[in-house]
Amino acid sequence: MYFELTAPSQLALKRAFWDAEITGLDPQLIGPLTFNIGTGSIEKVSRIRDKFNLKETYFSEYETTGY
Repeated sequence: MYFELTAPSQLALKRAFWDAEITGLDPQLIGPLTFNIGTGSIEKVSRIRDKFNLKETYFSEYETTGY
């Protein structure tokens, strides 16, 4: 699964990103308030999304790898 999440503020972004790292989800920043997570653990991503009031801006069964 591939998720792009957008935070409502810089503080929420930092906290959510840190939580994702500690949880072992290997997040990557892709914009000022947006980061992505490629994982099979929907429960972990949903918990972080709900905990920090993130908006799921993109969701896919797989990560796009080329153009």
